[in-house]
Amino acid sequence: MTYFNPKAETELIVDASPVGIAAIMLQNGKVVCYASKSLTDVEKRYSQTERENLAIVWAIEHWHIYLYGHSFTLISDAKALEHIYANPKSKPPARLERWRMRLQAYDFRVKYRSGESNMSDYLSRHPDAASSKQSKQSKHAEEHISFIAHHCVPKAVTMKEIISATRDDSDLQTVISNVKSSKWTKSQNSVIDTFARCKNALTVVYLEDGEILLHESKLVIPKSLQDKVINIAHEGHQGIVKTKQLLREKVYFPGIDKQVEKKCKSCIPCLAATKTNSSEPLNMSEMPEYTFQHVSLDFAGPFPNGKYFLVLTDEYSRFPIVEIINSTSSKTVIPVLDKIFSEFGICEVLKSDNGPPMNGHEFAQFANNMGFKHRKITPLWPQANGECERFMRSIGKAIRASHAQGTSWKQDMYSYLRNYRATPHASTNISPAELFYGRSINIKIPSVQKPSKQGDKHKKARQSDKKAKQKMKSYTDTRRHAKPSNLKIGDTVLVKQKKDNKLTPPFDPRPYEIISKKGTMITAKREDKQITRNSSEFKNVENPPALPSSS
Repeated sequence: MTYFNPKAETELIVDASPVGIAAIMLQNGKVVCYASKSLTDVEKRYSQTERENLAIVWAIEHWHIYLYGHSFTLISDAKALEHIYANPKSKPPARLERWRMRLQAYDFRVKYRSGESNMSDYLSRHPDAASSKQSKQSKHAEEHISFIAHHCVPKAVTMKEIISATRDDSDLQTVISNVKSSKWTKSQNSVIDTFARCKNALTVVYLEDGEILLHESKLVIPKSLQDKVINIAHEGHQGIVKTKQLLREKVYFPGIDKQVEKKCKSCIPCLAATKTNSSEPLNMSEMPEYTFQHVSLDFAGPFPNGKYFLVLTDEYSRFPIVEIINSTSSKTVIPVLDKIFSEFGICEVLKSDNGPPMNGHEFAQFANNMGFKHRKITPLWPQANGECERFMRSIGKAIRASHAQGTSWKQDMYSYLRNYRATPHASTNISPAELFYGRSINIKIPSVQKPSKQGDKHKKARQSDKKAKQKMKSYTDTRRHAKPSNLKIGDTVLVKQKKDNKLTPPFDPRPYEIISKKGTMITAKREDKQITRNSSEFKNVENPPALPSSS
């Protein structure tokens, strides 16, 4: 042996066995000091990696008078410790993290060397029997671990429950045994396989009543208590992301993401109170073959004078027909439509919403008598009648501007219609009047009438219409995050509802069951109530409770 030289290069060779820890201090290849210590009962239950780390901490603090303020190399046969001490961002188990923090005052680096050449191996297996009391390093670590364990337990769950459930969980018992022995073998069990991938972050905590497991500084929840802990985290109905974040602050268990998602997606109050930001992709209709084949109908009003607008739009030419009426009853609407059909001919298909008088028996008789097909759009889904609805917004603006200007709203409406019919439409790039009448119409702006080839114009209009619809579909579907609905007959769903006040949830919390589906139009039933809506109005309920029977 030799005397310690503060100027010489210093090496510490440490090792740990199931019964003791040992260290040898070398300078220039010569031994300066030997030291060893027997392990206590608690320390013997440490994993091999934890015992190797305890040897490092004990040796450095044992020779504090020699090592403090000097740079030295520490040699260990535990490969994991080399990475832990070399990477300040590593997240070791709680005991190792505590010990690494204790050694921050020392200047050293850990170097791996295989156990075959470890000089401290014999000393660690034959330690000094007189030094078997618990070291202060181990004592401080156990106090730290105990503090973490008790403060990680959710308030609604006791430590006795955690210990008892851990004892009864066969998977956790296998994991604890593997942590103690540091022997991990490939397993077909997905839970044990998950723990094996994070084995360097696991710590066994020894308490009076039993053992529990920590992942870094988070409590590992046994399988029997996982659902209870998730319910505690979901109190207050936070969303999926927030519930996951709250759980990860305190606890850990495999499959935490899937279980939280399953819980939140099957929570009826959450589903009813959450808006949806996605809708189905636009379903663009083909341009009709000729003028007045397909027409759309809608009403605007009532206006302050009690009048309504009956608006009929030709879907081929986009030519609007506007009639002023006093009410939307069938006795008023049917004669006006009869007059329009006498001027322009009877259409093949008339598309409208489900309001009066379109849902009445008299209008059905009128359609049957005239020989046109009445197509009603999905209830509460005005987008299905988009062409007519968009024109309503434009003519509504013209009427409001006339009212603000204090001029005759009727004359202003006629002026608007004249100019609108003569202006090239955004989809066809040809004016509605030219497609509808086969000629351009005269307006106040002077122009020279030129003969044109009708066939070319109609072909151009069709191509332009297709291009415009494709562009509209691409833009709208992207902006709305549209995706096809996966709802099917038999699914349990919630339906959007009107907001009566700020506390009214976006969705009715009383579920429905889908009984039929036609394209994006879905019909659902609840007890004796049946509704038909667009698929975007529904939200699927995963793992739904049993619906009450209609009887």
